[in-house]
Amino acid sequence: MPWAFSGSRIAIALRRLRARFGMAAPQVAVRTQLPWYWRFPVIVLGMALIFGLTVWTFDFGRQIAGFNRDELEALRVRNAAVEAEIAQLRSHLAAYENDLQIEKATQQELTGKYQSLLEENAGLKEQLAVMQRLTKARK
Repeated sequence: MPWAFSGSRIAIALRRLRARFGMAAPQVAVRTQLPWYWRFPVIVLGMALIFGLTVWTFDFGRQIAGFNRDELEALRVRNAAVEAEIAQLRSHLAAYENDLQIEKATQQELTGKYQSLLEENAGLKEQLAVMQRLTKARK
């Protein structure tokens, strides 16, 4: 019974694994290790290359997306100029509205005076007509 699984896939995989390690293992090539003073610059160079590629990819992605620094700065400057112009125009608008209100009040006042003068004129014409009748009657 203990050898019932000897032909199974697990048993075969274990035998192959055992064959890789131990006395029956295939020959291994032994290589000398690079000294640290050769490895260090290669590692630093590789990291610098990876960092450069990362920065380039990031900037390239921003350009594709439309986030260009120069254009954004130019748009910020233009936006500030437009905001200043809007503030100036709003102040002019407020001054013009005040002038308009003053002119409307003046026009209403003049209209009132005109109406009173028309009434006074009509009264004076009536008085003149009465006086002329009186003077004609005396003659």
